[in-house]
This record gives sequence, C-alpha cells and structure tokens, in this order.
Amino acid sequence: MKILVTGATGFIGSHLVKRLIYDEYDVIVLKRSTSDTWRIKDVLNKVKSYDLDKIDLKTVIEDEIVDLIIHVATNYGRKGESPEDIIKSNITFPSVLIDIALKNGLKGFINTDTSVIDTYSFYASTKKAFLHLLNYFHKERDLNVINLQLEYVYGPQDDGSKFIPYLIQGILDDGSVDASPGMQKRDFIFVDDVVDAYVKAIGLIEGMDKDFIAFGIGSGESISLRDFAEIVEELTLKEARINWGSLPYRKNEIFETKADIEKTKEALNWYPRHSIKEGLRKTIEWYMERKHNG
Repeated sequence: MKILVTGATGFIGSHLVKRLIYDEYDVIVLKRSTSDTWRIKDVLNKVKSYDLDKIDLKTVIEDEIVDLIIHVATNYGRKGESPEDIIKSNITFPSVLIDIALKNGLKGFINTDTSVIDTYSFYASTKKAFLHLLNYFHKERDLNVINLQLEYVYGPQDDGSKFIPYLIQGILDDGSVDASPGMQKRDFIFVDDVVDAYVKAIGLIEGMDKDFIAFGIGSGESISLRDFAEIVEELTLKEARINWGSLPYRKNEIFETKADIEKTKEALNWYPRHSIKEGLRKTIEWYMERKHNG
C-alpha cells in the first residue's frame, strides 16, 4: 500500500511516519522546502518527499498513484496566522488533495480530527467545517473515510508552545510557569498509543466498502491540569513553581473532555497501552536528555 502523509514534520506526524517505515509501508511525505525536518531527519532517506512550494500537487499525485492518505497536517493558529491561512491549511488544502487523488486511484482517507466542539476556537471551527466536505467526498464520490477524534496528545518531541512541554521544561529549568486556574479536565493520551490507532485504522480501511467511521482516541478518562502537574512533579522529583490563575481561562473554555473509546476498542481492537505515569515518564526522560545534551 502506498500511503501519503501530510504533516509528517510535526509532532504526531513524525511519530507516525517512523512507525509506517518500521512496518514497511511505501511512504510519501508532503512538506515545504522551509519545513523544519528535525523530527524526521534520520528517516528522510527512507521516504519519498515532495516540497509543495517547488512542485505542483497534481503532478505529485499523478506520479505516485496514492492508495491511502493519512491527513495529520493542521494549523492551530498559535503563531499569529491569519484566518485565511488557517482556512487554506485546514479546509482548502485537504479538499483539493482529495479531489486530485480520487481522480488517480485513491481508495481511502484517514482524517485527524479534534474532540473539541467547533465554537472552542477558529481552529476547531475549520476542522469541523472540513468534516462536512469529507462527508461529501464519502457520499458523492464513494471515498472510504476513517475520522480519528484525538484528545490531548502528549509525548517526546512536542511543540514547546503547548501546555505539557511548557510545564515540563519549566519544572526542569527550575523556572516559574504561568497558567490558568487549572481546573479544566483533559483526557491525556500518549503519542505512541495514538500512532497505534492510526495503524489499526489502516488495517480496517483496507476492507471497508464505501463507509465513513468515526473513532474517539483517548484514554477514556480525564484529570485536571492541576492533578496532571502533580504527576509531573512526582516524576521529576521537583516542586513546580506554577502561578495558577496568572492566566485567564479561554473565552470559550471547555472544562472537561473525555473520549468514548468503547467503539474504538471493539472495531479497531485498540486500547491505550500507556498509563499517564508511563507516558509521562518516557516524555520527561526525552526532555531531560535533550536538556543534558544542550
């Protein structure tokens, strides 16, 4: 099976690409010439990589004849991107990609979705808007779709602007960490478990016949950010200097998210293998080694 992965240089995408290579899939990566490839630099020679700012998307798809697309790329809008840029990344790009690929033998599409509702942020709104278009491709053009609704994914090599890397690095550096009051509860899921879900989805989609299936991907449990921080303190053997309440809650803050994974367990034969402590231990070890190596 020839699999095209978007977002391969990002946090989740990089872990996924390495697993697909290990499982001996034929992997195609879409990126830009300006993309920071530090997460996958050791495996770039094992994939076919195309820079979309240097080659036309249609040319790539026609040359490769892709069987399956795993869409992981996303624009959160955390770096001041305009609404137009976010729409292009989260709606226009994957829609055009599907349209071209369907004309050239595409059999399935695995989408990376968010578990939060559309009113949470502009990012969430664009992700949910794309689902409507994805449903069109399924119904009108017979595309097999699996939609993975991810909870809060964490692990090594994450973006430092997110809460968990920010928290871990702040504690390891003996620094002060500003945070909201921290009473919101999240379903934290380790990145290796998420990658397992993608691999299971590949196996399922190969046997699907014009279907659209959504799965929740999380631990099935939720804990508060404060309780999560206490686990980090326990594992680092350091007391965090967290200024709880120094930052306000989001305007549309969601105070609890939790995946329903019963259907996921049954249909995908998947379940999270890492407890929060196990996943955090691996994550903290990576950050400690990175700090030690400079």
